[in-house]
Amino acid sequence: MSASKRDSYYEAHADRDCADPDYRESSDEDSSESDIPQSMVRDRAQWTVDNADALAELFNCFRADGRALFTNAFFQLGTINEFSKFVYKYTSPGADT
Repeated sequence: MSASKRDSYYEAHADRDCADPDYRESSDEDSSESDIPQSMVRDRAQWTVDNADALAELFNCFRADGRALFTNAFFQLGTINEFSKFVYKYTSPGADT
């Protein structure tokens, strides 16, 4: 007898990841806006404008080196804006809360 999607066999396997406490897909890294204090959002915007040339050069190096090591799939959906938010978050004192 073949199993169908309506059987409990499939239901138990589909819900396994949700019940596992060690398996968490977090969107914390995706939304770096929420990771920095609200008072620093304007500072980050000004910092990005002030360092636009250096960020562009750093982003191009980051992407080129990553693609050389990991092929074109490396950071394929990432943008320079996401990269600059990441750099600001991890290099500015008080941004990583």
